[in-house]
Amino acid sequence: MKTKSLAELQSALQDFVLDKTQHAADLTLETPAFSRQERLGIYHHAYRLRLIDALRNDYTALEAFVGEDDFLAIANEFITAYPSHHPSLRWLGEKLAEFLSTHTIWKTKIPIAEIAAFEWAQTMAFDAADEPTSTLDDVRALAPDAWMTMQLKFHESAQLLNFYSNAPALWSSLINEENTVEPEIMSEANAWLIWRDDLRVVYRPLQQTEAWALQAFLEGKNFAEVCEGLCEWFDEEQVPMQAAQYLQQWILGNVITKILTAEQR
Repeated sequence: MKTKSLAELQSALQDFVLDKTQHAADLTLETPAFSRQERLGIYHHAYRLRLIDALRNDYTALEAFVGEDDFLAIANEFITAYPSHHPSLRWLGEKLAEFLSTHTIWKTKIPIAEIAAFEWAQTMAFDAADEPTSTLDDVRALAPDAWMTMQLKFHESAQLLNFYSNAPALWSSLINEENTVEPEIMSEANAWLIWRDDLRVVYRPLQQTEAWALQAFLEGKNFAEVCEGLCEWFDEEQVPMQAAQYLQQWILGNVITKILTAEQR
């Protein structure tokens, strides 16, 4: 039998640990205390536990909500369906909410996937790059004819999520170990804005009109286009002031990083 090179041994052991192959008995030696398969099993089990610990760190509230046994079942199924492909475990749990929302069993339990989505969004907000934010002075400096073509750039941490459950309230209760909030399911989704203000991850619910305006700006629409869309809910003469109020609120919350005029684009 041809002797494997170090690189071949490393690759074969990696395949075994990642469940790509079960034919790995020749990768180790038997000892009086452990068989070949037992020694290999230690590597396999330790790697799987490390992955589960990484998910546990990212989804503390989810584990508290479903309980340890169900969380382990979810983690093991997820790791099999979405094996780690990134050098950093930081990205292991990126698709957990998506996995739960399409799972045969868990998709019927809406708060579970939405708690996971809320936890991941907070993690992304916390890790987002630092950016200087715009101020009200930047708005005051706009020329009158620049307003209608103005576009907004939002802080990298800003995310707009829609929840049918009371996931944010459940998360807060679970993290604070209060257990005073019961799951609720709404007939329509509620919009939430999540972002990082300085070193704090913050979030708040949005009315339908603010959520629409925010999404429109995120998609690259300008102030005039947003005002036109808001006419669905407000009288035409009220719209510019309403849009300006949203703009002021986002600026005071440190959500906007740039106010772009036609000349700056």
